[in-house]
Amino acid sequence: MSEKRKRPLTLYLDEDLYKALVDLSSREGFSSLSDFVIKVLRDRVSGFEKTVLEDTIKTKISRIVQDEINKHMQLIESLRRQVADLYERVESIQEIIEQLRTSQRAEEERASRKTKKTGIERLKEDKVVFESTLPMKINREAFFNYLEREGAVIIVTSKERIAVDPEFWNKFKDALFDKITTNNEDEIRKLLGDKGFILFQKLREDNQVIYDPLSKRWRNLVNVKGVS
Repeated sequence: MSEKRKRPLTLYLDEDLYKALVDLSSREGFSSLSDFVIKVLRDRVSGFEKTVLEDTIKTKISRIVQDEINKHMQLIESLRRQVADLYERVESIQEIIEQLRTSQRAEEERASRKTKKTGIERLKEDKVVFESTLPMKINREAFFNYLEREGAVIIVTSKERIAVDPEFWNKFKDALFDKITTNNEDEIRKLLGDKGFILFQKLREDNQVIYDPLSKRWRNLVNVKGVS
């Protein structure tokens, strides 16, 4: 291997610096001041190259790391936007659901108001209402007073009050007191119907209708408060 080409370098130093170099060269064990100066220069240049290399590597590593961080930050930002969008959609769906629920409740309330019937309307359908069958929560006194004001027939027995639809009551009286000529229950049920027969039984138990075997007629002793 051929020896590297060498170039001369001439330095002009003041007396103090020269003496200092000679002294350092001697203490470092160099027999030649030139060798000592070459070593100092070589170490300096080597250290500089190493520093430059390290700085270059650090710069590249920093750039790579920053690029990766940027990529991950972009991904995180994208995820954040997606999550925020998802929350907005969920809130929008919840608002729609709540609106539908509110609309449904309003519709149910309207339907309830339409289908909810008054006491007198229910009596017209049921024909007869017995006090003993009313729910406990109903104020009985107020209920029967209301039905009486609305024209219902109110029958008072020893055990309870009975509200009867006026039209049904007229048909009941006509059948029981004018047409029926027997005390046979099967025949009476046929003419009065199931509801009329139940009313008949209640009145008979309270001695408000009595059968006269001579005339073969039922006597009307019904205690009516309303329309007779």
